[in-house]
Amino acid sequence: MRQVRAEGTRNALLLAAAQTFDRDGYEGTTLATVSDRAAVSKGALSFHFSSKSALADAVQHWSCERSRAELTSLDDPGAPALRALGGMVRGLAHRLATDPLTRAGLRLARERGSSSAPALDCRLAWQAALRRTVLRAQEEKSLRPGATAESVVDLALALALHQEAVHTDHDREMWLTGVWDLVLPALVAPTFPDALTSVGTWS
Repeated sequence: MRQVRAEGTRNALLLAAAQTFDRDGYEGTTLATVSDRAAVSKGALSFHFSSKSALADAVQHWSCERSRAELTSLDDPGAPALRALGGMVRGLAHRLATDPLTRAGLRLARERGSSSAPALDCRLAWQAALRRTVLRAQEEKSLRPGATAESVVDLALALALHQEAVHTDHDREMWLTGVWDLVLPALVAPTFPDALTSVGTWS
């Protein structure tokens, strides 16, 4: 029972920290603000996290793990890889628009700049997940010859990150669908038999 309470306290602190880091950034966040937002004593916070740096590391790690797990689940091995890639782009854009933990992980990695490990830098974790799907597209010969995995990954990530300029879920969905319908025909190999270039081929 005590372990369950401790885990609940830790999760509450991580969520409060993510919300605060997302809003105020690393420098603008204080441990006092986090403990107040989580309704947890400062002593309990220091028991779980020895410093703001340790707390930020934990938020980044949690953010990367959750978003990477979702991207992996969206890569359906039974579907054509480029179709799965579209679903991954949409899923990542949705997370960035609606989940403060995902945004906090991205912002902390950008502001702190202290790690080149996918465990703490969400952008690297996302690139790795997207790259596996693009490499699968190369293996199944659905990717147009001459299109490099790196360029397709960069394009997919840029589309997902662009959601910051789109304000509503409806507008975001419409924008992503329209852009993907334009981009996809340029990525698909002419000889690939699946009709990936038809409208609505997100997943």
